[in-house]
Amino acid sequence: MSRLSSLRYSMPSSSAQGRFNAPSGQPGTDVNLVNGTLFQSPEPLARILDLTEDAILSVDENHLVVLFNHGAEKMFGYTAAEICGRRLDVLLPERFIAMHRPHMQEFADSPAAARRMGERREVFGLRKDGTEFPAEASISKVKMNDRWIFSAILRDVTERKQADEKIRRSLHDKELLLKEIHHRVKNNLQVISSLLGLQSRAAGDDQVRRIFQDSQNRIYSMALLHERLYKSDSLSEIDCSEYVRELATQLFRSFGVNSSRVKLMIEIDDVAMNMDTALPCGLILNEVISNSLKYAFPGGQDGEIHVQLDRTAQNDYRLLVRDNGKGLPEGINLSTTRTLGWPLIRMLAEQLRARIDVRSDQGTEVELIFPPSE
Repeated sequence: MSRLSSLRYSMPSSSAQGRFNAPSGQPGTDVNLVNGTLFQSPEPLARILDLTEDAILSVDENHLVVLFNHGAEKMFGYTAAEICGRRLDVLLPERFIAMHRPHMQEFADSPAAARRMGERREVFGLRKDGTEFPAEASISKVKMNDRWIFSAILRDVTERKQADEKIRRSLHDKELLLKEIHHRVKNNLQVISSLLGLQSRAAGDDQVRRIFQDSQNRIYSMALLHERLYKSDSLSEIDCSEYVRELATQLFRSFGVNSSRVKLMIEIDDVAMNMDTALPCGLILNEVISNSLKYAFPGGQDGEIHVQLDRTAQNDYRLLVRDNGKGLPEGINLSTTRTLGWPLIRMLAEQLRARIDVRSDQGTEVELIFPPSE
């Protein structure tokens, strides 16, 4: 007899044309061979189904195996003669047996003719040698002689799972490496900042000390970004709310400004930026807030600094920093000023492809609108 015999369906019947002799210890069952081939299919179709690498198996309403193709034999390690007539339980890990029957009954009662298995949990099969394997599976049903026949197609995904796990381990190792790089960059920037601090204390000129202090603050704004990335679950995006608060707190500390005298008001939507956008944005914030702390509230004057960051209707970023201080000096031309701050802001705004607007009415307001980096 050809290999097609392994594809014959055995159907319970009161007037059986033949009988399947179950393995020792298993109940026998009457079988009805449907024209000797699968669902009365012509022989070429049966051979295709038999020789496919995927496992194709069918069970009846009593969960007895009635079809077991060559792919199933290779996958599970049983021959069709060994498995047909036995309960499907023998092909399932023990922990799945109890839940399998309710799922089969629910599928039988549902209007769906087919569905993908494993949507709630992974699907596993049990080989003859007792080893388990993960599988992708789909199940379908058809009524024959008023009885349901359930057919499953399984594909062993052991190699894919192993490859996925290898990729996950590799990604995890790379994430650890990137975190370590950010940590070391942050530490190196802090060393540079400390050296500038030592140099500033050795300088005898107040203006030179202020230059060193401004440089320290700029370096801190960059070091803080690397620290946020090091501590973050994401290595690609910065939580802007936490970053802005930490940056502003450090600037208040650096300039010795009491936060009860000059209040910081922060309104930031749920906004995250990648490093290419966050770095110039952070440096701009550093310059604008520093200018407000240095010049907006002379003589211990009280005031407020507002920082807003949100998205526009066009999905661009909108950064707004304003204070209610004395405002900019009359007649000042920000495009020609010789101080480093404003030229640096303009240069960084160009890097962000930002539209910048500076207003001085009852204080100073700086607004930038810029697109996310590509």
